Parts: sequence; structure tokens; C-alpha cells
Amino acid sequence: MRLIDRLPWWLTPLGIFALTRLIDVAVIAHAGHGQIAMDGSYGIHVEEHKPASPGYFGVVTNWDGQWYESVALHGYPRDLPASGPLPQTAWAFYPLYPAIVRGVMILTRLPFSAAASVVSLAFAGAAMVLLYRMVLVRGGRFAAAITVLGLCVLPSAPILQAAYTEGLALFLIVVLVRALTRRRYGLALLMLIALALTRPIVVAAAPLLLGHAALRWRTSTLRSRAQMTGLVLASGALVLLWPLVTGLATGRSDAYFATQKAWGNQLSVQQSYLGWFLGGGSQGARHEDAVMALFVLLVLLVTVVVPAARVWPVELRLWALGYALYLMLALRPTSSIERYMLLAAIPWLPLPALAPAGSQRWIQALCFGVVAALGIRLQIGWVGHYLVPTADSMLPP
Repeated sequence: MRLIDRLPWWLTPLGIFALTRLIDVAVIAHAGHGQIAMDGSYGIHVEEHKPASPGYFGVVTNWDGQWYESVALHGYPRDLPASGPLPQTAWAFYPLYPAIVRGVMILTRLPFSAAASVVSLAFAGAAMVLLYRMVLVRGGRFAAAITVLGLCVLPSAPILQAAYTEGLALFLIVVLVRALTRRRYGLALLMLIALALTRPIVVAAAPLLLGHAALRWRTSTLRSRAQMTGLVLASGALVLLWPLVTGLATGRSDAYFATQKAWGNQLSVQQSYLGWFLGGGSQGARHEDAVMALFVLLVLLVTVVVPAARVWPVELRLWALGYALYLMLALRPTSSIERYMLLAAIPWLPLPALAPAGSQRWIQALCFGVVAALGIRLQIGWVGHYLVPTADSMLPP
């Protein structure tokens, strides 16, 4: 028996995740040399001023990371105007991630930058282990490993070690999917609640939950049917959880939506729903946005229905389709779309098809090398163009 066959199964996903994160440390640190000083003069929120070339931890707390640092250090503001427009405030950012980071800061005495990176890495790493396990039992070792690798080298994957919620959200999504595959509906409800306090995407789980109910309805008990129905209803109702908390805490019922409007995120119906088709861009509807949206949906649809995609649980494929559809219907085209798509949790194009079951090991190794090299090259461009503010690029990730 080869040594690799005697190692614990979870070492493979953790090894892939750790190695790609170490590479991204180098990518981020190198790109950080081009970062300009951030002192609040560019209209971007800065919790603490950063010099030019701030180092690795200075880069991973850029952009939204500064808002999460404000929440972790100071909490949310209470003295909002009773009516009228609101400025950008921390209420636009959901509380679970900064609360966990704050807990780690208290327990370890780490500064925010290190604690936030630790939290992001821990949850993202756990998500990769669970994702690997789900695919391993269905498609074997290569399918599971290439799925994890593909996700780890997506262009926006460096965000998994930054002060952003992607690592936590990815973990909650994978646990939600795993709970549904095992019909553990109580755990699924907890994941929906946690997701509703992490990012405004809980409604994107509705197609997944509806699809799961349709597939399992005939073989389920009355109790399970009631639980599945409750989960579908919860995915809609929980959309209002954080806006309700925000309203109660500030005494202003529209506080969440008013502060979102300060970012230009509170769009008209025509702009937000079907935003890629009916006016998502600042200059109105653009033909190329509609074409891109249709292309993305078509590629993802093909990705999850081809035979090679069967190594991924049907619930995971339902989530990917529902989430992509949610992004296209509810959001306008922005520079953040690559980061948002990371949470589809399936790397585009069915990577297991690159080396079908029974392929020689050198073919599998070649596939790993090509996927890794291409992904890391794209990450270098993404980090330099989005994560790092430079004199030439001030587009947020």
C-alpha cells in the first residue's frame, strides 16, 4: 500500500488549501508594494490610516475589511438621523463575521488584521474539507481533489484569507448543502439563520430548498415534509432578519435600506431585478451585460447537468444554479461579481471530466498542474486590479 493511501483523507483538501493560500500570501504581499497610501482622502472608509505598501495584513484588510474592523472595534452606531438620507454606515455590514473576529481578538490578543485572516482561513479550510468529503464518496479521490483545487484557484479565491465574509459564508453554504443531503433539517435551519446574519443571500437558498423538496417529497414522512416547507418559508422570511434588527436597534425602520442607498445599492425595481438585462449599469442597460449574463447562466447550466457533474451532490448543483440566478436577477454588474461567484461553491466547467475515472496518474497530475498554473496566474491579475488600491485602479473587489 502506498503511503498516500494510508494518510487520513482530510489531509488532501487541507494540503491543497494550505498550499494555495501560501502562494496567495506571496501574491498579495508582492502586489501590496503597489498600494497607495489610504488616509480617507479617496472617499473610501478607512478605520485606520495605511501607508503606501502596507504589507500583507494591510492589504487583506482593505475595502470592506475596514468596515468590519470598525464593527469589531466599536460596534454599530446608534445616533442616526430619524429621517432623510443616511451616509454610509456600518449597519450595511452583517454582524456574525465581525462578532466572531472580535471573539478571537479577545481570546488571543491578536490585532484585527491577524484575527480576521485567521477566522476567514479557518472557515474556508473547513468548507474545503467538507466539500472534499461530499465529492469523495460520490466521485472518488481525483474528482474531490480537483473540485477543491478548482475552487481554491478561482481568480477571486484570495479573498478567502482577507477580512471578508466569503470564508464564513462558504462554510455555512457547504454545511447547509450537506445537512440537506442527510435530511438534517434542524441543522439546515441553523445554517439559514447564520447565513442571514452573514450576507444578504439567504433568499438564494430558496431554489435549492424547493428543488430538494421536489426530489425528496414522495419518499418523505409528514414530519419531513413540514420541515422542508418550513425551510422554504424561512429562506424568504430571514431576508428581513437583519433589516429588522437594524430598525429596532436604531429606532428607524428603514435604517438598513437607507444606508444601502448611500452605496447606490438600493436600486429601482428596473435596475435591481433583471439588473443585467434592464439597466444594471450606471449608464442604463448595456447589450454586453445581457449577453454576459446569458452566457454565464448557460455555462453554469451546462456545467451542472453534464454527466461528469454527477460527482457533485444534486443539492450542491441546485445551490450553484439558484445562486447564479439570484446574482443575475437581484444585482447589477459590478467589479465584485467575480467575488460573489466564488460562493457558487462549484468551480466552473466540470473539472472531474478532465481525467475520467480510470485515467492514468500522469494525466491526473497534468490536469492538477494546468488548473493550478492557470488559476494562480488569474489570481495575480485579480489581486493587483481589485484587492490592492493603486494609482491606476480603485475598483473594489
